[in-house]
Amino acid sequence: MNPALNLQTRPQRDVLTRLVLIEDDENVRRSMTMLLRARGFQIDTYRNGTEFLMMQGQHGGDCLLIDYKMPRMDGLEVMRRARTLRDETPAIMITGYYSQSLRDRALLAGFADVLENPAGPGVLIDMIETTLN
Repeated sequence: MNPALNLQTRPQRDVLTRLVLIEDDENVRRSMTMLLRARGFQIDTYRNGTEFLMMQGQHGGDCLLIDYKMPRMDGLEVMRRARTLRDETPAIMITGYYSQSLRDRALLAGFADVLENPAGPGVLIDMIETTLN
């Protein structure tokens, strides 16, 4: 078995890290929340960028996880607006529409990295830990 996919071999976190997930798909939001809580993270969720931006300065997250493809406002625009509002929280874009061009635009917008979905849970956890360190 690939150790990166075996979540039981990873130690629980000593200090709870607060993640903020912005994801329009309810099933994805629910499954990611369960996965991340099981790994010792606190997680707050928002259904869209507008809902998240209304809480600017109040979310208290250590890392943002932002879906790229959402109605009305995509993840790039959410990040641009958050940065305009001086939110410097490290962020990871999550997308099923990965391309090098999208990655380049995401990094320019202020994302620390881009996660191509589908990805195993170990890949997501590793990316979060790398982004936070």
